Amino acid sequence: MEQKSIYPWDISEKIRKSLEEAVSVVFGENITGDNISVAPPPNKEFGDYSSPMALKLAKTLKKSPVEIAGGLKTYFESTPVDYIKEVTVTKPGYINFLLDYDQYAKDVLQNINTKGKNFGENKSGEEKKFVIEHTNINPNKAAHIGHLRNACLGDTVAKLAEHCGYEVEIQNYIDDTGTAVADVVVGFHYLGEKYDGKQRFDYFCWDLYTKVNLLYEEDEELREKQAEVLHLIEKGDNELADLAKETSKKIVDCHLDTMKRLDVFYGLLTWESDIMSMGFWRHAFDKLKEQGGIIYEESGPNEGCWVVKLGDLEEFEKLENPDKVLLRSSGTATYTAKDIAYQMWKFGVLGKDFLYSPYCTQANAEVLWTSDMDGNKMDCFGKADKVMNVIDIRQKYLQDVLRLSLYKLGYLKEAENSIHFGYEVVALSTAAAKELGVQVSDERDIYAMAGRRGIGVKADDLIDRAIEKTTEEVSRRHEDMLKEEQKKLGTLIAIGAIRYYMLRYNTNSVIVFDFQEALSLQGNTGPYLQYSYARASNILRKAELDQEKIKSLSAVQTPLDMTQEEKDIIKKFAEFPLVVEKAFAEVAPSVLCDYTHSLATTFMSFYEKAPVLAAEKDERDFRLFLVISFKVVMGAALHVLGIPAPEKM
Repeated sequence: MEQKSIYPWDISEKIRKSLEEAVSVVFGENITGDNISVAPPPNKEFGDYSSPMALKLAKTLKKSPVEIAGGLKTYFESTPVDYIKEVTVTKPGYINFLLDYDQYAKDVLQNINTKGKNFGENKSGEEKKFVIEHTNINPNKAAHIGHLRNACLGDTVAKLAEHCGYEVEIQNYIDDTGTAVADVVVGFHYLGEKYDGKQRFDYFCWDLYTKVNLLYEEDEELREKQAEVLHLIEKGDNELADLAKETSKKIVDCHLDTMKRLDVFYGLLTWESDIMSMGFWRHAFDKLKEQGGIIYEESGPNEGCWVVKLGDLEEFEKLENPDKVLLRSSGTATYTAKDIAYQMWKFGVLGKDFLYSPYCTQANAEVLWTSDMDGNKMDCFGKADKVMNVIDIRQKYLQDVLRLSLYKLGYLKEAENSIHFGYEVVALSTAAAKELGVQVSDERDIYAMAGRRGIGVKADDLIDRAIEKTTEEVSRRHEDMLKEEQKKLGTLIAIGAIRYYMLRYNTNSVIVFDFQEALSLQGNTGPYLQYSYARASNILRKAELDQEKIKSLSAVQTPLDMTQEEKDIIKKFAEFPLVVEKAFAEVAPSVLCDYTHSLATTFMSFYEKAPVLAAEKDERDFRLFLVISFKVVMGAALHVLGIPAPEKM
């Protein structure tokens, strides 16, 4: 997802473009910026950025690298680059660039001071609607830690999109007509299980779901009841359909309470039962038939079915039966068919809409809306320019089918803007599995979670354990703090620990969940980031700054002899808008995590090596302004990551 930067501080990109032009003008060679390496040199004495471009050209130009670098240096002396003060050459042929820190620092710090908490936002382009669907937990049992990864990733991508100028609508799709819900209904109806209220309803259903699936293995008659229940749920207007809806709603309420604890909120709940009741698929089917987008197969493996032809696409050409059935010969729609209709609705091309009603007011004071057969018409949901479905990597094939089916059906723009944000699952370390009572083996390092067998870490159990641990640490450090305040601060730190743990890994990596690592307060963790923010707050408290003094600091002159630590942190500030754009373009929250951790470590190094409060007045004022700027940038980064920013730790 491309996003044009409005910030002028991507110095390495400026240098790349200038080198591209210089090589063309001076030597008549065409080399694109993508093939030009620019990076900070290993020895800072050489400069702030360096390029081995001359070494790369030596063989082609049949000149020495030093001579080539000298020619490029002469070009830059007549054609300066913004924020570059000096260009030098070092053997064996590196061309080096030194920043004009005076102007660079003024522009960066002024921008931070002007934009405040909005620093790093890019609202320059035309605002577009971005629908992001995430969480999507089957409403049959309690949420587990894998669901937390989905919700944290989806919520952070939504914040990245907002930072990059999109109007974001967050949807949570509820599959209240699937087999998972049917299994719980089987337990209530055919096994006579009764909820006794002794534990949370979603925890009770966790155990019931496991019990039913284990019984299926030895009782074929009970398994056959699943299909019967599924049929009645889909049909609607009967006792079991009502039981399924009631059960689903109770569990969704539990899920919302769980996600609220991590500050994850939504704009709209969409229920599969409403998609079916509103006739979304039938409407889409008629529309696709009229457009010739689907074909009725009169022979072959798909005889009697309506299909979308995918065999001519590279992704599917090697499959034995590449065409995707949308309507079975029995007249029932496949999951893909329903997904296509739903995706068409998200883009506003279905020609049909839900009815809506308020579901609740969330803890963030925003109203959560829901699809509702008894609701009202509204004209504000869906109609997206881009749609992202946050679903784990195991669903890649089905998401590819959905996107390419839209393409084959003639919805080219919608297919191009259908994005699957896939990620690897969360598994259990041997220690975590053992702690949960799973029989472990010396031959295995990780254990997959299995809901049907009740193997997994419930999300609320993790959150409770994290709050308990962090509150103990807070009470040890702040004995004079009221118990209520200790718990409040402990909760903020726990949220930071969990969210960062779920975000910092590359999405192509399986998270091997370990209780000790997840709840650590040291190292590359959320609490470390929060500690750096709290440390800055503590410095400013000790400085006893009032608003007038803070305002006057913004007019402080940048010193001509800045220390390396001062230069480093200003450069790190300037990276934030560029990192946000990169993390959004690559759909990679871990990129922002890496930056934020680097920002924290850069600040801690600055604080240790460049004393603030003990410095002389002018130096002290400048460094206080850097601390204020750090709080702004770190606060903005923590906000996008969904991590609370406590004033003390």
